[in-house]
Amino acid sequence: MTMQPRPNNPIQKKKQEVRKHARNGVICVAAGLGGGFLLGLAATSFVTYMMLGIIVAVAGGVYNWSKIQKIVGENNSQN
Repeated sequence: MTMQPRPNNPIQKKKQEVRKHARNGVICVAAGLGGGFLLGLAATSFVTYMMLGIIVAVAGGVYNWSKIQKIVGENNSQN
């Protein structure tokens, strides 16, 4: 199995796209929660910034999750 930049095999292409969106989803969630926590510690209103971080984390996670569901749900039957 080679990791080509642009594979010709549609299954490999789907796998790479799912991996990309899974990685981006984890980064969005971690950045949202971490950023909200750090901003909350630095500012006087911890709850406000933590809620903002949670909103960013959920929005990024849901967006990437929906992209993964769309990729997995595609039907590429070749006859």
